[in-house]
Amino acid sequence: MLFINENTAINGLADAIVKGGVSLYNAMKYIYSIAENDFYNVNIKDAFKVVLNNVTDTDCLQALGLRIDDRTCGEMQNDEYNRVLPMMVYSLAVRIPTLKNVRNGEDCMSDDQLYRLYTAVMDKGAENYRDMISETFLETKYLVRKGKKLPPFTADWYKTYIYTNVPSLAEITNKNMFLLGFADVIFAMFYSCLEEELKSKILEYTADIPSEDTEK
Repeated sequence: MLFINENTAINGLADAIVKGGVSLYNAMKYIYSIAENDFYNVNIKDAFKVVLNNVTDTDCLQALGLRIDDRTCGEMQNDEYNRVLPMMVYSLAVRIPTLKNVRNGEDCMSDDQLYRLYTAVMDKGAENYRDMISETFLETKYLVRKGKKLPPFTADWYKTYIYTNVPSLAEITNKNMFLLGFADVIFAMFYSCLEEELKSKILEYTADIPSEDTEK
C-alpha cells in the first residue's frame, strides 16, 4: 500500500489502536462507577453512545459527570486489575490483519506493513499476560488470507481473568454483576466501531495518492 508517509501512517495507526485499548479500559472503570448510588441517574444508553462515538477518546465519559477514583472504583485500583490494560491493547493488536482489505476488496496493506503495525503496537506496551487471550496475530492473518470468518470479539478473556486474578471483582455483588454484564455487550460493539475508525484513518493516510485508475 502506498501511504503519503509510511512511517507516519504506521505510527498514527499504532497510536489509535493503543488509544482504543486505553479507551475501552477506562470505559469499564467509568461504567463500574455508575453502580455507585450517587450515579444511578446516569442513563446506560447515554454511556453506550458516548463510548461508541469516541472510541479513541480515553476520557469521553467525563462528559456525563462520571469519575474514576478510589471511592467509585476502589476494587479496580490494584496491580492485578491494571494488567487488563496491556491485554486490551493486545486483543486489538492481534486483529490488525483485518485491516488488509479496506478499499473495495483490494489489498490495502501488505503483510510487511501489517506486521510493522503489529510490532509498533506491541512495542507500546501491549501484552498477553499468561496467554489469557487465545487469539494471535498469525492466526488472524491466516483466517483473513483464507477469507474465513474471525471469531467474535468477546469479553470472555476479560471475565476469565477477573474471576481468576481479581477477587474484589469476582464476588457476587450488584456492582460486579453490572460490570460483567456490560462487558459482554460493549466489547463487541466497541471493536466494530474501532475497526471502522481505523479503516477511515488508513484511507486518510492515502488520500493524496492517486489510484492507478485515476492515473490512467
